[in-house]
Amino acid sequence: MLESGADDPVVNHLFDHAGVLLNRIPNAWRVMANQPFITKFMLPLTSSLLRQGLGSTLDTRTKELAIINTSRLNNCAY
Repeated sequence: MLESGADDPVVNHLFDHAGVLLNRIPNAWRVMANQPFITKFMLPLTSSLLRQGLGSTLDTRTKELAIINTSRLNNCAY
């Protein structure tokens, strides 16, 4: 079980399923867990966008490369 750190059982349930889909929980999502209302909407959306075959036409590798390249272009340290 991948804990979000939130006290909200719905948020913890969403994190469990996101962990199954992505095999990890991104740190940004852990931060988002501090706002359960937003987490309940954002986790399902971002999980479906990142995961291949859930409505997206790009493969997972291409999406990850786009994320990394965007971070690099914006001089993100992380």
